[in-house]
Amino acid sequence: VRRIEPSDFLHHGQRCETVKRGGRVVAGNKIIEKIEEEARQGAAAIEAEAKQKAEAEKSRILGKAKESAAEIEAKAQADAKEAAGRLMLIADLKSRKDSLAAQRAVIQEAFDQAALRLSQLPQETWEKLILAIVTQSDVEGTETLVVPAKDRAVYENGFLSKINKTLVDQGKKGEMTLDSETASFKEGILIRGKDCDYDGSFATLLRDVRSEEEYRVAGILFDA
Repeated sequence: VRRIEPSDFLHHGQRCETVKRGGRVVAGNKIIEKIEEEARQGAAAIEAEAKQKAEAEKSRILGKAKESAAEIEAKAQADAKEAAGRLMLIADLKSRKDSLAAQRAVIQEAFDQAALRLSQLPQETWEKLILAIVTQSDVEGTETLVVPAKDRAVYENGFLSKINKTLVDQGKKGEMTLDSETASFKEGILIRGKDCDYDGSFATLLRDVRSEEEYRVAGILFDA
């Protein structure tokens, strides 16, 4: 049997102290590992939350962008529709303007032809027209007649006497005379009275007829 020495107690104490110190090291390492693990978990949680927020923000931005794009597209479509409507309106107005101009041109041509026919009336028809103008006017029978230079000889050669006779037959004075003044118009007659004159020129008669009958003539020409 080995003899127990005092030094054996010393080494034993040292070993115990070493074991105790080793236990503290292990415990410290575990604490550090736990802190590191918690740190990693915290970092992961923060990262996950950050990603979640980033995704949410991304979704919000994309949604806003899509909404803005939809609004822009809708406005573009509305603007395009409005622009197309304006173009159609302009085209319609231009078409109506052109159509109206064409109608007026045709009406003008119709009255120009009427004026031409009046200037080419046979003598008998012309005299009937002049008589109608004089006798259907509110005259006394003492007025003077202003006529174109080309027609003066016709009046002087018996037509003026015929007019006065017709007035007498209507119960009026048959004392009309030719005015020394020559008419500025080419066709028709001007009756000059004491208080007023009556313009019986063919141009004036046609203008009056056109003013009263233009819509009716347009209806006849264009089935309006």
